Amino acid sequence: MTQSMGEGRVHTTPEFDRWWESRCRDTDFLATLDPASARRVAWEAWKKGREQLSEATAHLRLQPVRR
Repeated sequence: MTQSMGEGRVHTTPEFDRWWESRCRDTDFLATLDPASARRVAWEAWKKGREQLSEATAHLRLQPVRR
């Protein structure tokens, strides 16, 4: 995880950065917020979504075999 400097710190991942560039940068989302604020809001939503996905799929992960 890297940190991007700006108005406050935003932690990012390369995956989030690619998603941001391809999907959010030129949308109506930015028309209502300045770019730095929009990116912070999108990062928080991204992070929460990833955490929920991780919790929802935890039972699918490989488990050690008891011997």
